[in-house]
Amino acid sequence: MKQKRVWILLLVLALILAACGGGDTTTNNGDTAPVENTAPAENTAPAENAAPAEEEAVADVSADADTEGMEAVRIAIVMPSTISDLAWSQAMYDALLRLQEAAGADMVEIAYTENMFNVTDAAAAIRD
Repeated sequence: MKQKRVWILLLVLALILAACGGGDTTTNNGDTAPVENTAPAENTAPAENAAPAEEEAVADVSADADTEGMEAVRIAIVMPSTISDLAWSQAMYDALLRLQEAAGADMVEIAYTENMFNVTDAAAAIRD
């Protein structure tokens, strides 16, 4: 029984390692020299600048979208805590506000219910 557990554990570890190891899918036939991807370190942008680029991309997409004849998207969310909890609920609410701002207030309607940690209360809120 103990030996079976060891083999199962080894199999699981092997599968995890195989899944995490990204293999090289390119092949070199010898016709060309391999190209090294060496970018200068000073050209790399810090992670802080990544968020504004994403917001600009969302703004560009929403500006290009043709919203005539489209119905508004209605999003309802049931949160286990308040929208100002500095955690999961606030992150969800802030993301929905950014989505609403990017798409336009007339295209995205947001409704939320706070403090629904009790499952029976949350089920009643979902039915409403």
